[in-house]
Amino acid sequence: MKPIVLAMVICDYYYRDAHTGKSILSGTFSSINSASFPTKHGNCAIYIALTDVAANSEAQLVFRQEMGSFSMSLPPWSVQSPENRRAVVEIGGNINGLPLPEEGEYEFVLLWNGMEIAHRRLRASKMGDEQNQPPPEDEEPPEDFDPSSEDFNQL
Repeated sequence: MKPIVLAMVICDYYYRDAHTGKSILSGTFSSINSASFPTKHGNCAIYIALTDVAANSEAQLVFRQEMGSFSMSLPPWSVQSPENRRAVVEIGGNINGLPLPEEGEYEFVLLWNGMEIAHRRLRASKMGDEQNQPPPEDEEPPEDFDPSSEDFNQL
């Protein structure tokens, strides 16, 4: 039986406070810019929150290039089931020197006892690639933008 994945976040650092049990995430992101490829991204971490963990299991991350040949398996976690299946189980870890062989789309894949149960995408772009740059900060919203509209408030 597979758990429900509540969150899967890529960030610069993950830390679990021993006194409070809180997970601390710093610098979330979904893309990496580099001057050249191949490259290694120095600080990278992943945080995963699960619920409905019915039995002690093994979770493992695989980092791979979408539609490519690159794949890297990370060491597995031994996940203990809580007394209450509604409880949230948090796992995470830091990856020093995440390899990015070339520009393109990558993903972290979460395996649960060997079965793929979640994916989190990551884009690696060459700096100066105008297609992947955010719009200028001084760009005005569209003329018909109304933040008080019903559509906006339903989000």
